[in-house]
Amino acid sequence: MARLVGVDIGGTHTDLIFVDDEAGRLSVAKVPTTPDNQAQGLFDGLAALAVGASEIDLLIHGTTVATNATIERTGAHCGLITTRGFGDVLELRRRDRPQVYGLIGTFVPLVPRRRRLEVDERCSAEGEILTPVDVDQVREAARRLLEAGVEVVVVSFLHSYANPANERVARQALADVWPNDYAVIASDILPTLREFERTSTAVISGYVQPLVGRYLKRLEERLKDEGYERDLLVVQSNGGVMASRVASDFAANTILSGPAAGITAAAAIAAELDIANIVSCDMGGTSLDICLIKGGRPALTQNRAVDFGLPLCLPMLDVDTIGAGGGSLARIDASGILKVGPESAGAKPGPVCYGQGGTVPTITDANVVLGLLDPELMIGRDHGLEMDRELAGVAIAEQIGKPLDLDAEAAAEAILTVAGQLMAGQIRRRLVEHGHDPRDFTLVAFGGAGPLHANRLMREVGFARAVIPYYPGVTSALGCVLGRLRHDFMQTVNMNLSGFDLDALGAVYKAQVERGTAILASEGVAAGEVTTLFGADMCYHGQIHVIAVDFPVGAPLTPVTIRRAFEETYERRYGRLLEFADIRLVNARTTCFGATPEIDISRKPVPALNGAPKPRHAPIVFNGTATETAIYRRAELAAGTAIGGPALVTQADSTCFIEPGYQALVHDTGALILEARP
Repeated sequence: MARLVGVDIGGTHTDLIFVDDEAGRLSVAKVPTTPDNQAQGLFDGLAALAVGASEIDLLIHGTTVATNATIERTGAHCGLITTRGFGDVLELRRRDRPQVYGLIGTFVPLVPRRRRLEVDERCSAEGEILTPVDVDQVREAARRLLEAGVEVVVVSFLHSYANPANERVARQALADVWPNDYAVIASDILPTLREFERTSTAVISGYVQPLVGRYLKRLEERLKDEGYERDLLVVQSNGGVMASRVASDFAANTILSGPAAGITAAAAIAAELDIANIVSCDMGGTSLDICLIKGGRPALTQNRAVDFGLPLCLPMLDVDTIGAGGGSLARIDASGILKVGPESAGAKPGPVCYGQGGTVPTITDANVVLGLLDPELMIGRDHGLEMDRELAGVAIAEQIGKPLDLDAEAAAEAILTVAGQLMAGQIRRRLVEHGHDPRDFTLVAFGGAGPLHANRLMREVGFARAVIPYYPGVTSALGCVLGRLRHDFMQTVNMNLSGFDLDALGAVYKAQVERGTAILASEGVAAGEVTTLFGADMCYHGQIHVIAVDFPVGAPLTPVTIRRAFEETYERRYGRLLEFADIRLVNARTTCFGATPEIDISRKPVPALNGAPKPRHAPIVFNGTATETAIYRRAELAAGTAIGGPALVTQADSTCFIEPGYQALVHDTGALILEARP
């Protein structure tokens, strides 16, 4: 494809990148998100790029529709049909609580009790149908749900991963009654053991399916009206992409769409710089998204809580998200302690300094008061936004400074200190959980606010260096165009290596490959272009928790190769093996890829070195002291330029702050490498 557009719609800004291989053009845009109609922000961005929809060969979109619907509880009205006696599985959950200390907490399931109906059926854990499903009861349950105003029906029966026959019969019965295509079968979404997680995942899928489907349909129609005639691709939580017509059926796979795109880009940038181990930190207007990338491969997970009591068990990048973005609100709580986040001012009303009705100070307001953000170069200035430093100072002085007996500037520094500790603590926890030393990793900081806080995170966590991409504010949009068509499949098999049935396992993998190939074919990928990777979730016999094991590419699947792959992974994780224990293969996993996109991300207008850059100077406040600081324009910095702190590097989509005692070196690729000054 010659002309591609990547679009990432965040809570505060919508980011776009346009790549034209033939013309050698790469341009970016950052516009305010339009919460009431996210698609409008996309078209505002295309206008800012001066690119018409008819000029685009391929558009790849990262979306937060599914994420917002689940967290804000604005999804479709769902009903659940399940095995008699198991209607309360969504509320029984696991033995957890929303507050670590104390027993106070509430949980509201996505499907209320009155819309969870039970029918007679039973399947054993070995897959034997003990009681065939009563189709008349299924039809009657469907009628009751329709009368209750339900739009989506979810069917989740006990042990359907072992034998989905009863669920498939129920689906056929529903076809006689249900008026739309929104009938979700748990064994189609997640054919693995653990009843609660499987049901929760199926319900989340149904809960967001109509919203995602309608949003993408409206977007496709408007793009078509504007002259766009190609497929619309959507970023998945696993970092891959899929066609929008497929996304409607796999709506839950878009829950981490935006953060996943950023991680894909961070991994590509690290590879370009020949850096193996990084911590990806995407700090936007609403949140901070963290992911460990070791050996060039982002960490993956198959179990993530979208919200308390709402596990989603689908293959996805292991992103840790906290409410610490530029728009995160700062408050003094009832105990007199300064808190930052997780609530955000969002796109509307935004920070106090924007003058659009925001009244609670934010991290952005603190940066403005300290002089770290230049109102003349602010994000969104081209779209009518302005920054009022005095307005932000009054809000911080009244709401934060007065209760703490601090002036406005000291209170602003307190906000950044608390926010920095919150972010650094979360990063340290992720590294320690996996037994890693921060000094072995490089911080890759991006997002509109990431470069402004990168130096603080380096200092607090203990990173030796940080990388600021050339287009940090739109890095997630770059990740959209770098994603491959990808689909992941899992199936519980529960086999011990001591009684290994190679033919049965081969049949499972074959079925997964056939399904993946068929989906990719519907997205325009020829069978000969499909790449497959095999793996499994495994453990020692008697263990509850499993580890993800990847099998060697191209190696034959035999008990020997499977054992070796498990033992290498287990020893790398835990440092020892249980030599006399049998090994259990719990879930078979297959990933099917389309072709890798050939995008040159190094094409950046880095000027040639021609004398030292000439910055302007302005005062900032750092550590309680007003300091005259050099301010550089990023586009004017040549490769090889070294900038000592304190300094600000400004550009249209972000600002980078270099603290005293540190320096930034402009790499040949245009990236800034931030390190302690020698």
